[in-house]
Amino acid sequence: MQLRYITMSDPRENLSIEKTIDLLHMSPLAELGVQAHPSAMSLGLPRNGWMNRLLDAVEGLKNQPNIALHVNYEWCDYMAEGLVPSEIAGWLARKNTKTNKPLIQRIQLNIGDETTTFEMYKIVGLLRCFPDREFIFPFNQKVKPQIDLLRKYNKNFKLLFDGSYGVGKLPERWDMPVYDDIEFGYAGGLSPDNVKCNLDKISGNLQKEYKTWIDAEGQLRRAGAFDIELARNYLRNALSWNKSNIK
Repeated sequence: MQLRYITMSDPRENLSIEKTIDLLHMSPLAELGVQAHPSAMSLGLPRNGWMNRLLDAVEGLKNQPNIALHVNYEWCDYMAEGLVPSEIAGWLARKNTKTNKPLIQRIQLNIGDETTTFEMYKIVGLLRCFPDREFIFPFNQKVKPQIDLLRKYNKNFKLLFDGSYGVGKLPERWDMPVYDDIEFGYAGGLSPDNVKCNLDKISGNLQKEYKTWIDAEGQLRRAGAFDIELARNYLRNALSWNKSNIK
């Protein structure tokens, strides 16, 4: 098993931009997963301003860090209809001035049971609008019935195992990938202290050449907010495991 990304999710506006970039520059595998929903990220709100400052700071870097957008709630509903909220459209339009690569490489739609729709033809249209991005969908009961059809028309997406539905609870067991041609990632309860042993468990289900990613969120919080030291320790431990397991 080979890690493509080590994702650290839900940074907040309390974080220093400089320290955030330093965290991402610890490794080419490091990725920041920014949770985007209108109650926190609409125009004029503090987190919206923080996001714009972060993108301002990275747009001219030759060593471009990995930033993903994790879309939730009403904005997720909107994108599941094939539409893009104006705030998100602005962020997705931004590119690195040196490499011309999009500043946001991956887009995760956190579609859940409450999401109003997940219709294949609308999602196909959305993916075709952004052929240079990688989309991620949770592999849950809302998404599963559409996957076989979606695979026939567009494979520019990945799937995420997260049995805790974002609440940060470790699963009783880690699942095996369902499709040979679609990459799966893993989330749910990962922490700085347990990431190594859980990578051992996840890798036990996968071929040595399989490429995947892991995503931690709830266990990177202290006093309810993203903690950069917890994120650093999680990243270090995951990198240590990856180094010792790649031959």
